[in-house]
Amino acid sequence: MPPKSSASRDSRVTQWAADHRQVGSKVDFAQRLEGSQVGFELMEIFRETPEFGRSLATRIEPFLNDQTEGTLRLLGGGGEAIVFGEPDLQFAIKLLAPPGKGAFGWVLDRDARQRWIIRGGGLSEALERFAWFEELFDSGLELDQIGSAGDFLVLKQPFIAGSHPDESTLHQWMHAQGWEHWSPTSDLAMIANLTWRKGPWIATDVRPENALVAEADGMIRAIDFIIGKVE
Repeated sequence: MPPKSSASRDSRVTQWAADHRQVGSKVDFAQRLEGSQVGFELMEIFRETPEFGRSLATRIEPFLNDQTEGTLRLLGGGGEAIVFGEPDLQFAIKLLAPPGKGAFGWVLDRDARQRWIIRGGGLSEALERFAWFEELFDSGLELDQIGSAGDFLVLKQPFIAGSHPDESTLHQWMHAQGWEHWSPTSDLAMIANLTWRKGPWIATDVRPENALVAEADGMIRAIDFIIGKVE
C-alpha cells in the first residue's frame, strides 16, 4: 500500500516544482493544446473504440478548450498517459492524472499476501519510478510540468523514428544490458511473464510495443517499461 507520508512527499514535490518554475494550472496546460484538433481526434477515437474514447474524454476534459490555438496535438493514449505530439520540438508530451486508472503512473508494489501487483501511483511515487527508468535506460525522459495543485503530471520524451523490435531481439538486448528474465509471484500475467530483474531493480511490461529500434543508429531504445525496486 502507498506509504502514509505520500501526501507530504507530494506537497514537497509540488513546492520544488514551483521553486523551479515547473508548475502550471489546468488552464495553462489547455492553452498549449490545439483545441480543435484534440476535440476532433477524441471523436475519432470514440467512434473506433467507444469505451476507451469515453475514458480518454473523461481524463482530458478538464484540460480541453476547443478555442485554444496551441501546438500540442493529440496522438492517443493508454491506461496510463494521454500522449500529445509537439512537432516543432520533436517531443512526445505525456499527461498523467487521476481519474485515469494509472493515476500519476503505474508503480510496482506487493499486496497483503506479498504477491506483486501494479497500482496507480501518487505524484512522488510516479516521479520516482520515472527517474529510475531514466537512470536505467536513458530515454531522454524529462519533467515538463506539475499541476500547481499537485493534480497532474506532464512528462516529455524525444520522438524516436523507428520500428518495434521482435520479441527475440528485445530479449537478447535485455540480456546484453545485464537483465535476467524473472517470474515473480503475481496474479497478473503481465508481471508473471513480462518481468526482468537486474540486482535490486525490476522492469515489467517489457514487450516489443514498449521499445523501438531507432532508424538513426539501429539501436534499441526502451520507452515505457514499469520500474520497481526490491527492498
